[in-house]
Amino acid sequence: MRRIIFLFFLLSGVSSGLLAQDFDDEVSPQAKAAAAMRTKRYREAENLYRQMLEKNPESMTYKHMLSHSLLLQERYGESDSFLRVAYLQDSMHPGTFWYFGISAERQDQYDRAYGFFRKYIDKSKRFSEFNQSAWLHAGSAYRRKMHTLGINATEWSDMVYCYENYLQAQPADPLVPQLQDFLDAVRLKQPRGGQKLVWAEQ
Repeated sequence: MRRIIFLFFLLSGVSSGLLAQDFDDEVSPQAKAAAAMRTKRYREAENLYRQMLEKNPESMTYKHMLSHSLLLQERYGESDSFLRVAYLQDSMHPGTFWYFGISAERQDQYDRAYGFFRKYIDKSKRFSEFNQSAWLHAGSAYRRKMHTLGINATEWSDMVYCYENYLQAQPADPLVPQLQDFLDAVRLKQPRGGQKLVWAEQ
């Protein structure tokens, strides 16, 4: 009797292990890569996206996600290389400009970040929906530039315009009161002529 019970638990354990292995094998590479990105295992995600891209070299999604995993490792040159390949493949794809913008943003390249996010918005107009936070990213690029290098009258206008568009598109965002307070304050500091506004908001 003991032997039968022992064999029952042994077989149960083996079958459970096999089922777990089967379940793991059934999880798609895309799901594994997404899970790795969510848990900040960027190198693992990179390897998975490289494998997927080898099997489907025309995929814009895999190029974009691979570049994203690289820029989150601060490997900006490699990330931008994949984005340039994506741009040559389809110069109209908005996602390429989005990730170029994120890369420039993380490197404090204010003008490039603003330009890429505005291009993302322009290229996305053919779609019914797009990531409205692009307005926030674009405005914030010039806001950070204002803190250090200063912004001229045109850049000031562009910054205000982007923030106004974001507030209109996302009125329920918890950031709205803070953004509105900032706009109210910065409107009193509009640069004139050839002046530059340098303001650290302190």
